[in-house]
Amino acid sequence: MLTRYLDDCREAVQQEILRILPSDRRHTGGLYELMLDYPLRYGKMLRPALAIGVCGAFGGGLANVLPTAAALELYHNAFLIHDDVEDLSSLRRAEATLHQLHGAATAINVGDAMLAVTMEPLLDNMALIGLGRTLRILRIVARMARESAEGQMLELRWIATADWSQRDADYSRLVHKKTGWYSFLAPVMAGAAVAGLDDRAVGRIGRLFAPLGVAFQIQDDILNLAADRSGYGYSGYGKDACGDLWEGKHTLILIHTLRMADPEERRLALAILRKPHPAAAGQFAVAVERDSRSNAEVRAGAAAKTEKEIAFLRDLILRRGGVDYARRTAARYARRFQQGIRATINPLPASDHRDFLAELADFVINRQL
Repeated sequence: MLTRYLDDCREAVQQEILRILPSDRRHTGGLYELMLDYPLRYGKMLRPALAIGVCGAFGGGLANVLPTAAALELYHNAFLIHDDVEDLSSLRRAEATLHQLHGAATAINVGDAMLAVTMEPLLDNMALIGLGRTLRILRIVARMARESAEGQMLELRWIATADWSQRDADYSRLVHKKTGWYSFLAPVMAGAAVAGLDDRAVGRIGRLFAPLGVAFQIQDDILNLAADRSGYGYSGYGKDACGDLWEGKHTLILIHTLRMADPEERRLALAILRKPHPAAAGQFAVAVERDSRSNAEVRAGAAAKTEKEIAFLRDLILRRGGVDYARRTAARYARRFQQGIRATINPLPASDHRDFLAELADFVINRQL
């Protein structure tokens, strides 16, 4: 049922995005054709589906929520384009990233244009759902954009300074900002606002979904590590295999692995993680603060990570139980969400929307792409 629901939402949202984009594309340099690249690739479109699902479960209509759902999907794809440039990624949804196809400057401009285009459907909500609900949604989107940028900056700082002193709570806080807000909290809060819930109820819905955002990111970290040829059995991931290891990202898997490693293993692992991505080797690294200058200089001139070193990190993760620990943690966050969402939606009338929300926890921790 969940897969069918996502497929139906994807079709509706893609059509809405086509409606939103200008029909007169003269003198635009092909901007809107490139803007459609990522949204028309096959993806889950989970974020707009969440907005549609919550709105529908609480009695709202599809036509009223579609412009907001489409705007959120455009935000998501703009973030992906910018993320791919920052992470030097080569694959997105099993195809070459936009900057690989057209260059970083063009990709960044397309992402910026997506963010600009989202304002029109969000403002057009005034004629559709009224001024009060429109302003409520705009406040949610503004908070989402700020939280996401703060989370991304926090992650970039951790990578730039090669600081590996983080604990589980630090990871969860990062994920709540970087992933949770734009992937879960903002979509469900916007859907609730369209349905006419008051501010207190909208906030309560957002808090219910916060644990699911952490579970989702942990599962994404697991899939990123597993999408290789080392026998994990996953396929169809559609992004760079072991990209988190190549980029030196601070995942829960690595945080736990380094915590459990013996001193020599930790020393070797940290030396590898401090090395730059091969695509960034030789580039100038900008220090986040003055006290990180020496490390940035080292990273700028250091030899890049190698396949052999990535294999060492993967083996260390397996031996020290990083993946198993991450799975258990994701399941714990998913159960917390499940308990809260059941109590919230059980009194609601039966509908496909309610069933979709009820199945989300299992989907998040069991998905393979």
